[in-house]
Amino acid sequence: MNQGTSQADPSERPSPPPLGWDYDGLPTPRVDGPAVQSLERNERGRDLVIGDIHGQRETFERVLETVRYSPEDGDRVLLLGDVIDRGPDSAGMLEWLRRDGVTCIRGNHEQFMLDALEGTKEMEELWMEHNGGAWAKALDRGERDEWREVLRTLPLAVEAEGGQGKFVLVHAEIPEETPWWALKAWLEEGDRRAGILALWARQRYMNRPERDPGVPDVWRTFHGHVPLRELRQVGNMRWIDAGAAYAHMYDGAAVACVPIGPDGNEQEPVLVKVLDVDSKQGRAARAARS
Repeated sequence: MNQGTSQADPSERPSPPPLGWDYDGLPTPRVDGPAVQSLERNERGRDLVIGDIHGQRETFERVLETVRYSPEDGDRVLLLGDVIDRGPDSAGMLEWLRRDGVTCIRGNHEQFMLDALEGTKEMEELWMEHNGGAWAKALDRGERDEWREVLRTLPLAVEAEGGQGKFVLVHAEIPEETPWWALKAWLEEGDRRAGILALWARQRYMNRPERDPGVPDVWRTFHGHVPLRELRQVGNMRWIDAGAAYAHMYDGAAVACVPIGPDGNEQEPVLVKVLDVDSKQGRAARAARS
């Protein structure tokens, strides 16, 4: 496997896959700044890749305690997006997004919030009433502006140099039969289909994963977006959303972290069970199942 990003001839680049009907109405994701953020190799500490948090700030901080997070020793926090919505403390994640040494890519829920803040009343209602954004009703105008400022700058992907080669964070997935260099080029060009698929798609995970050879031109890719009872690896792709958004539905919901050392070795994933289950959501879920 080639572990670097090849500089292939643009004329050889495939076209982004078509969008399914369920994605057709989504707006083009826009970024104030680089759509793909590049990080140098972490020579001092670990890279802590953390899956979907969904407002479970207390659980996220317990994960950092469990892995003995030490920014003084060079540890970096790399968040896979969907840090907000459905959990008890989405608002508390803003301070983390502004910390040095913390890098977060955009998930579909950050895109939901940004579209709601910058779009129509209908888009705001869709997010707040049906997709976990009710917490934002308590934000004043200044706080909304703060969130908007931060969300606009969140990249759609991160690539980082590691001890075993380049690794990549994309919230949803890299489309099938697509090398990383091609998706990176599409995202940097503002391609609508590529941006939407990076935030929303689940086709690759759902379609014959046992036959998937992975992404050819990187060492590892990390993804969230698909809530799982058990973390999943297919080829060189890892999905690490441990279901924090659905703690009211099953007991095993957690926030997951995969530490990567300076030598490039992945340590065993660390999962911390969600500490604060929204009782209102829990009652509603139990009523729906009864």
